[in-house]
Amino acid sequence: MRPTQYGTAEFYEDMFSDLLADVDSDRPDTTENLIQGFYRALDSWFEYHDKQAREYADIRKRVRQALTV
Repeated sequence: MRPTQYGTAEFYEDMFSDLLADVDSDRPDTTENLIQGFYRALDSWFEYHDKQAREYADIRKRVRQALTV
């Protein structure tokens, strides 16, 4: 892998190339696992950020209540 700076298009090109290199016509289960892994990662990150956003909403509510007393 060529050295690239994190966050650049070239960096992500290399990352995606590593994943695409695993696609194998003789092993369709690997391709399905790649897709399912992507879905699972999306769901996991969404759940994490949703939980964090709800926590920020709770803190915001508590701070506003405390400051209006």
